[in-house]
Amino acid sequence: MKKALLLAIVFLSVSLFATSVSYDPQGLMFLSRPGASINVNVSLNKGMGSTYYGGESLGLSFSVDRSAYVAVLDIDPSGQIQVLFPNVYDQDNYLQGGRTYTLPTDKATTRYNLQVQSQRGRETIVVVASTSPLNFLGNVFSLFDRYPFPYLSQSINNLSVVIDPVFNTSWGLGYTYFYNSYVPFTVRTTINADRKDANVYVDGIFMGKSPVTTTLEAGPHTVYVYTERNLVYGPATINVQPGSSDFYFSLLPNYVYGYLEVTSIPDGQVYVDGQYAGDTPYKDFEKVGSHTVTVSKWGYHDSKQNVYINKDMVTSVSFTLTEKTEEEKKTDNIILFSIIGVLIAGVVIAVILGASD
Repeated sequence: MKKALLLAIVFLSVSLFATSVSYDPQGLMFLSRPGASINVNVSLNKGMGSTYYGGESLGLSFSVDRSAYVAVLDIDPSGQIQVLFPNVYDQDNYLQGGRTYTLPTDKATTRYNLQVQSQRGRETIVVVASTSPLNFLGNVFSLFDRYPFPYLSQSINNLSVVIDPVFNTSWGLGYTYFYNSYVPFTVRTTINADRKDANVYVDGIFMGKSPVTTTLEAGPHTVYVYTERNLVYGPATINVQPGSSDFYFSLLPNYVYGYLEVTSIPDGQVYVDGQYAGDTPYKDFEKVGSHTVTVSKWGYHDSKQNVYINKDMVTSVSFTLTEKTEEEKKTDNIILFSIIGVLIAGVVIAVILGASD
């Protein structure tokens, strides 16, 4: 005789929302942290920013590109954080890389449904992944006997503290959101910056690299744009107006700075303290203090100088690179081809081992 499956319905409730969330959206941003090496994809069956009405099922899918421990968090407009996965019916949260999962997963002991209540507002879904167990879920598991889908925190402002141990591992985050019981008036919006591939956050959600074109609800939004070299704009409020809204931001350092100007003969690549900064002729912001500037070009000897950057002043430095001898170039080519050979061999071995699994 077949067993009857219990249908558990999880109601996603939200409060009144009018073009902005009531909490500080910076609580959703995790910037310039090491270890962000897991790609997380999360999607809704109707798409990000879609409208769901009371009684509808919320179809949620997500994937990671490498096997990891995963948590799915639901953040309501007041900033409360509920754990949708793992839950009392679906507790095994170690998921395979490269596979798309939906809730409930195929490991669930009971089928359940994420059903939307008829309450106007906007909710954000965050998917957290880590190669190590998510220790911040310890208290969540202990609550399963009373709450099938416990709350992680009553305030989003505590989120970075709660999940901080994740950032000591290889980790990743994914975001999506939906509107509940109303269709917002949206505007095609482009956010650009004077720096290529700057990271763009809107209302705390990572939207991609600049330029970003998306649709936003008309009204105020919080925007933050930054580069890995700590050039930023915001957090600041933009007002999205009917029609097409385009925003262009000039980024400035979030540190005390001067300017570094580098020229070289011939032109080459500029490295500041070992990090690639650009090509000569080069001029950009630099943090006040001592730095090592290196100019490199294939077929030439690297040239290095120590410089000191003064506040609000331009420090200029020039290089003349010395060409390598033919024998030195041959040696470099041998080393280069050897490295390429090792890399190719590694890829082949990985493919063979993957096929054998």
